[in-house]
Amino acid sequence: MKSRATTGTTTPKRLPPAILRMKKLKSWSAVATSGGHTWRTLPVPHADPERAHLNEDWRDATSPDTLRMAIEERLALVTATTAQNPVLCVEYLVTARAEAFTEHGGDTHAPEYFRDALAFLEARHGADNVAAVNVQNDEAAPHLVVYVVPLLERPARTVRKSVFAGGRDENGKLKRVTKEVHQPAEVVLSADHYNGTPAKLAALQTDFSERVGARHGLARGLELSAASHTTNKAHHQALARAMVGHIGLAAEELERRGRLWAKESPEEQAARLSELIHEHYAPVIARAATAEHDRRRAAEMEETARRHAERYKKTAGELAAFTHGLSDTQQAELRQTANHWRREAEERKRLEAQEAHQQRLEAEREHKRAAMESRQKLERRERALVERLKTATPLAFAGADEAIRRECWGLLAGHDDLVEAFDRMSASPYFDSAGHLTDEGRCAVAEKNATEAVERSPDVLTKPQPAMPDATPPPRTPPTGMSGPGM
Repeated sequence: MKSRATTGTTTPKRLPPAILRMKKLKSWSAVATSGGHTWRTLPVPHADPERAHLNEDWRDATSPDTLRMAIEERLALVTATTAQNPVLCVEYLVTARAEAFTEHGGDTHAPEYFRDALAFLEARHGADNVAAVNVQNDEAAPHLVVYVVPLLERPARTVRKSVFAGGRDENGKLKRVTKEVHQPAEVVLSADHYNGTPAKLAALQTDFSERVGARHGLARGLELSAASHTTNKAHHQALARAMVGHIGLAAEELERRGRLWAKESPEEQAARLSELIHEHYAPVIARAATAEHDRRRAAEMEETARRHAERYKKTAGELAAFTHGLSDTQQAELRQTANHWRREAEERKRLEAQEAHQQRLEAEREHKRAAMESRQKLERRERALVERLKTATPLAFAGADEAIRRECWGLLAGHDDLVEAFDRMSASPYFDSAGHLTDEGRCAVAEKNATEAVERSPDVLTKPQPAMPDATPPPRTPPTGMSGPGM
């Protein structure tokens, strides 16, 4: 006899959320604090010190100090400022719930998940702008921490600006005109370009869950959620306050009350009973301590549901305005047109980014070329000075300009092929050990200059004088032709 199969609907298992958090670091103190937490140079109560050796660094930065050096190296490329106090660095934290990872029975393999997450952030910001990458395996759930310098390459472009034209219009207001101004290619520091609005942050969560999380058995978190993140510090503080307020007995409360109590001191009784109470009632007290957190989460979920309802209502109204009165075919054509425009916009952005990158490379090549030419020019000048120093006399060297003499003294002390010249100058009484002129050297230079001045001056007594012209000039012949007086 066949058994009748039971049919029913089963609720599909909800995938754990992919967690991507972002924090803007606007000061070097914030960078140092974050780095101290990442590399455990600051106390981290929820981290296991015995597992700290499992943490890994995927970039050269391995400490808060090297993190700052890596950030400063990228900041040196900035050519224009966009804000008075810009964000120096963006800290991304990638993780999931502990039960989602394979070591806790889940389907997410942490190293592969983190590698894909890093590739996603490199594609978003550029691999060169990733200053540090640290994998933390000493906590309950593995974490990936990525530090990114939010550089943005802007291509050369023409912008319109409203400027004062002078004078006033018929209404008495200052006249303004619009001028087109050419803006050269530049590199700016702009975290707002990537994560500056709620819409950009929501799009970041969606893209990350679709491109990274879905490949590792993770889903997107609830969109438009009103929930706020409760830090480990706040959670442990709540538990500690509860334990202090409910667990523990004072020795004064357990005074000796008979012969049976004589074998145990009040302190020993207090410790024993406190341990017993802690063992049996700590879970209840912990739940009570986090009850406020649970109530807040419930209120946040209610607010999230309300936001979704308002969003869907608003979106439905906006779509109805575009599609009202259109047939299904016309609506399909409208969607195709929108998709076409969207692809064009994406292609335009890609080309602009490619052009900005090429301009940046060209500027870097030009800078390297100019630096090389300047270095070669300095090397040629140094070689010429070395050749002249090989045959220079102490007196001639003493008469050189002070700046030139100081530069040449460094060459004498540093070049192996100028050992003889350096010994010759050092043995001369014209210089001290640091290359400065002595009194004898200044006197010799002054005497040399005076001798040369005398040799250059004319001697009117010994040199022959030119013949004097006659007092009576010869008669002048009047000009003839077109310019003569006969005109």
